Amino acid sequence: MDQRDLLIKNGNILCMDGDVRADWLLTQGGKIARLGVGKCDPECISGTVQIIDAGGRTVLPGFIDNHFQVVRIGLECGYVDLSHVRNYDEIGQIIRREAASRSVVTAYRLDSSRLEEKALPDRKVLDHYCADKPVLIFSLDYHTIILNTVGILYNKIPFTLPGIHVDDNGIPTGVFTNQAENRLEGNVLDAYSYDDFDTAAARTVGMAFSHGLTTVAAMECRGAKAEQSPLRTSEFLVRYKDRYPLTIEIFYQTTEYKRALQHGLKHIGGALYIDGTMGGRTAALSFDYADEPHRKGRIYMTQDALTHFTMECCQNNLQIGFDAIGDAAIETVLQALEAAAKHYDVRSMRHRIEHAELITPSQMQRAARLGVILCMQPAYEGLWGYPGGMYQQRLGDRYGTTNQFRRIIDSGITICGGSDPPITNPNPFQGIHYAVNHPVAANSVTLQEALEMYTSLGAYALFLEKKKGSLREGKDADIVILDRDITQMDLRQLKDVQVDMTIKDGRVVFDRNV
Repeated sequence: MDQRDLLIKNGNILCMDGDVRADWLLTQGGKIARLGVGKCDPECISGTVQIIDAGGRTVLPGFIDNHFQVVRIGLECGYVDLSHVRNYDEIGQIIRREAASRSVVTAYRLDSSRLEEKALPDRKVLDHYCADKPVLIFSLDYHTIILNTVGILYNKIPFTLPGIHVDDNGIPTGVFTNQAENRLEGNVLDAYSYDDFDTAAARTVGMAFSHGLTTVAAMECRGAKAEQSPLRTSEFLVRYKDRYPLTIEIFYQTTEYKRALQHGLKHIGGALYIDGTMGGRTAALSFDYADEPHRKGRIYMTQDALTHFTMECCQNNLQIGFDAIGDAAIETVLQALEAAAKHYDVRSMRHRIEHAELITPSQMQRAARLGVILCMQPAYEGLWGYPGGMYQQRLGDRYGTTNQFRRIIDSGITICGGSDPPITNPNPFQGIHYAVNHPVAANSVTLQEALEMYTSLGAYALFLEKKKGSLREGKDADIVILDRDITQMDLRQLKDVQVDMTIKDGRVVFDRNV
């Protein structure tokens, strides 16, 4: 839609600027020009202004997703969704059906904690249903890939790579983690062209607007080919992100900080794995997993290497996104930042820990002193936080210590929200819902605090607070209109809230009623 000045009236406008509210808002030239209470100023109404009657619905700043993948989400629209399966036979029947019309079957979102077998299948299980075409399945947490026998041969993975699970005879089981998983993931991405990436990104942008997202932090993946390979989603976005109307802040997925600097980027990491996941029992804990004694996960970088990398980034004023879940992994990050703080103004750099699901109270205090931002995914609690869910399976008596939003905020730490799709739905209200309705009530936050994670604090986490994140005169006209007044509803139904309209830079980019 062509850009016109907009007047939004009769709204419950939550400015996300403290407790400031308004009833009407005027945009001019893609910026917020005026806000007011009561009836709108008559001088704001002219023949050139498009009037939008909010009809008492809530109006908010455009949502910000701080852990997103622009290209990847669009590509995965062609994958087979296994999030609903309950056992191996259901997986197999779906694979067999898809193989009838596909040369390669790629599936995703398989959650072992929801399977009757309580474990991921192996190649023999998959071979039973499909033995003549390659099958590749991503686990829900994207840290494990399962292949059938043909898939192993098709992908030509060197058996010397760490992360290839083998049976008692030394034969690969078809389960791949760590470096082997990274190589396989790269193989998948390297099979696509730039045209494929472009189509995928455009598809993602449309989806993002439908959920009220106007800004995202792109944690894009790298392919497995040589450094000069052009077919990496991170490199693609560096070149072409400005062709899309969505604001895209790139976190460059490498420890090669000079490459980020060469591209003029301000962020690095984001999905820089310090450890694995709780689902795969690879998140690094200071204690044993309850359902597998004597196993504590693993840390992927040595303390010396992590500290050295942190120092280099601080010297070059790069904001780091550390991907750390377990308390032991978080500890290595904090030690690296504390070492850097002896030489650099670490607080001003707003370094981040992505996920941080098991940060301890003492670590919260240290993170607060360092000015660390936690980019968290409240919707994880919807997947795994219910009684008897994966969190309780893995943690036992420590159930309830995941995603302690209330305690984290009270410790003085800034939390920004992200969806980490496709692990969770990119609809911000899925995250807002579980931040407010945490399965462990003591970990819940207020509606205002949850909204801030995806608006004002989301902007702060990206150094965009002067332009975005709140509705204030002079800021970008990134605005969403919801389908109801969320201040007058049963907060247990927040996940059902939908976006009726999204406005980006003063342009209507999504209208549910059109």
